[in-house]
Amino acid sequence: MRLGVIADIHGNLPALEAVLARLSRLSVDRVVNLGDCASGPLWPAETVRLLRATPMSHVRGNHDRALGAASPDGLGASDSFAWRDLDADARDWLGGLPFEIEVGGARCLHASPKDDDTYLLDAIEGGRLVAAAPGAVETLLGPTRPAVVLCGHSHQPRLLRLDDGTVVVNPGSVGNPAYNADEPCIHVSESGAPHARFAVVTMADFVEIEHHAVAYDWEHAARRAEGNGRADWAHALRTGRVLPT
Repeated sequence: MRLGVIADIHGNLPALEAVLARLSRLSVDRVVNLGDCASGPLWPAETVRLLRATPMSHVRGNHDRALGAASPDGLGASDSFAWRDLDADARDWLGGLPFEIEVGGARCLHASPKDDDTYLLDAIEGGRLVAAAPGAVETLLGPTRPAVVLCGHSHQPRLLRLDDGTVVVNPGSVGNPAYNADEPCIHVSESGAPHARFAVVTMADFVEIEHHAVAYDWEHAARRAEGNGRADWAHALRTGRVLPT
């Protein structure tokens, strides 16, 4: 089984189009989307339409759950923009996606088995995301672990092999290479480059991982963010780093 793994698209349509075009040339058997499809000041509705029209499996991210709300009241700026851009059917689809699925023997979830807002492969140190200790990952996964676990949420491409042989993979973010967050404490996630990220996971006698970073027209996406009043997103899309304060 050869899986194309994408996550954290955040409404970045041209990045998603570039990733899907590359995946079409890589002979994958299936594509799995690990969630956070639309939230952001870019192309939420168009992105969801493309995802629903493309054969793949999906899990629900924390922002997908938020967009399933009955109203935008209380949502942050990125979720509120996307909520208003999406129609009710699209919002219902996002909110109704499964928390976790199994694809080809791989356990697929957005963040961690604990919830959709807890990092699995990342820890926060000095206000930045760093690789989590293997023991912390083992604790979150629990005692019964499949050969492969796929997660997103942190936007950081990561790979960890645990002592029992379990391979845990984060493909990185298709469409949002850097962000600021204030939960569970103030921190930043920076990939350091504007490329669209994804992974290919081959499960055979051995598990092999390919991390990919695809160039696309990120200047077009940055201008879209600026036009929608989000200079922070524009800077992140151009640089892979958060806007200095």
